[in-house]
Amino acid sequence: MKIIDAIERQPVVVPIKDVMTSDGAFCFVPEVKEKGYFDIDYRKNELVLIAGNYIGQVPLTDNLIINVAPKVPITNLARIIGIASQPIKCLDFFRRKYKLHGAASSNIIEAMCRSLLISLRELDAEGVYRQYELKNNSYAGLRGRIDIARYVRESIPKAKRTTIPCFYYDLSIDTLFNRVIKRAIYEVGFSLSQSADKKTDLLRQLSYFSDIFNAVPLDNSYSLLRRAKEQLMAQHVPDLRHYYLDILDVCFIILDGSGVELIGQKGTSGMHSLVVNLEDAFEQYFRLTLQSSSVLKAAEISVLDGNLEGKSTLFFDNERYDAKPDLIVKRHGLVKLVGDVKYKTKLAESDRYQLISHALSYGATTAFFITPAQDDKNTGPVFVGTIGQAHPIKIFHYRINLDVDLVAEESNFINWVVASCG
Repeated sequence: MKIIDAIERQPVVVPIKDVMTSDGAFCFVPEVKEKGYFDIDYRKNELVLIAGNYIGQVPLTDNLIINVAPKVPITNLARIIGIASQPIKCLDFFRRKYKLHGAASSNIIEAMCRSLLISLRELDAEGVYRQYELKNNSYAGLRGRIDIARYVRESIPKAKRTTIPCFYYDLSIDTLFNRVIKRAIYEVGFSLSQSADKKTDLLRQLSYFSDIFNAVPLDNSYSLLRRAKEQLMAQHVPDLRHYYLDILDVCFIILDGSGVELIGQKGTSGMHSLVVNLEDAFEQYFRLTLQSSSVLKAAEISVLDGNLEGKSTLFFDNERYDAKPDLIVKRHGLVKLVGDVKYKTKLAESDRYQLISHALSYGATTAFFITPAQDDKNTGPVFVGTIGQAHPIKIFHYRINLDVDLVAEESNFINWVVASCG
């Protein structure tokens, strides 16, 4: 397996021969080609790729992986993904959000791996969560209780008894939660093993925990996460096994976190890769940072998601088109600000038109963009201008520095939102 390192939004050259078959056809992984993980340009005998909003290990062909590194420091990236991927709410109690550990990691896969291993330590000390599962089978002797209905239906008409249909409850390790953990261990382990620096110490620890779940089948079904989340929300986890909630939080970030995607390839190679869509994660990160802010709550400011509870119609006299700004900021029930989160440094003209139309539709007097800063000299809010005279709208562009302490940057942004609400 050949690995070529790349950097987010920077070109990388790939020899044409590495992506072509012997008969001259391209052999890209279909899912990667269809998803648009790269902008592709052909120059002479070279293929020039520019990674878009995705970072991680992207399988370009069966034998070639492009390892896309972020420009954002890994500690800050881990914070963004950790905040963007909220834990599943369950009925028993409100628990803390589990943070991804990026301080000692060189890439996001390693950060996920370290976080998973840390969360699994208590499981190693306290034990694996097992559940009683209803079993139905036929035996030569009695086990549990006789399934009378099945016995009457199957054994009596034959006029002889060969086996006895029984049902009983078995304390089993094969549970939905353990299947999720087994899947997360496998996926992050596979991705880590494909990197140039394989981190054998981490792989050895993953192998140890994988052996603990040896009796649990590897479940690759698409419904696994949905079923596990539904069960988590519907039933209480025993007090003695509350550490499972933290473990599952990390597993859900790995397998189904905001912006985190799993590329699966069918066939004998069975290659999987974890990648992160920074555009999705960046938007969700800011929305949840504002929604959870105690400063905004104290100021009676609420933040809605324009794609969900805050969605409205673009025009007041018909419902033909939707208006879905990323952020809708309200105070005392009135819309004060609308904002769009863009994971790019240069805005297009269409971005400005979209923001203005959203502000008009919601009746906001202030609208803003929030984007990453290009450098540490141009950060914070910049007044762009005022549009309209009868109903003027002030437009701002807020640039946040992702290379420094994000807690301080988040605090500055929250304070600006409060001040802008009047």
